[in-house]
Amino acid sequence: MILSVELLILMVSIAWTSTVAESQICYLPRAMELNVEKLIQTMWYSGLQTDDIASMLSCVRFSNFTSTESGFKVITEEHGVSTVEFDLNIDYGVDGTYRLRESQKDNFLTNGNSVYLTDYENYLTLFLCPSNGIADKEHRMIRGFFPSPNPTLSQVAAFINALHEIGIFAKFYASTCSEIY
Repeated sequence: MILSVELLILMVSIAWTSTVAESQICYLPRAMELNVEKLIQTMWYSGLQTDDIASMLSCVRFSNFTSTESGFKVITEEHGVSTVEFDLNIDYGVDGTYRLRESQKDNFLTNGNSVYLTDYENYLTLFLCPSNGIADKEHRMIRGFFPSPNPTLSQVAAFINALHEIGIFAKFYASTCSEIY
């Protein structure tokens, strides 16, 4: 009887430890290869974001998308303590995820594997997980970008509905793009 109770406690302990470990794995939704040609003449403004390590950036704007041999290049303007503008070179990997070009990784606070989800009209979603695949609330980033700094209700609904369709439910915070642009 004592052995059965000890075995039960051990099994419960293993199951709980396994659940805790799995909850820290950062999962990315099914990858989508972007059609960069559809983004070339567009600008995208962060509108909704998760509360994570990059939330100190109150507004991010993507513009001037160009196709490259290994992915795409985009000009990023970030607003936080100061405003910074730079070119991002993002490569598409064989595993279906995007990564910062190796030469740029040391210059950014967060880098890792990312995927995008977009309908090219209402929203552009960025999902980012750390390169080691382990994340907590500070390291799993979800950003909702919209074609204007003041997204419409239907654009926000399209973004939220697209996330729900792939099983992602997150708490979002508004960016300050509507105040900056």
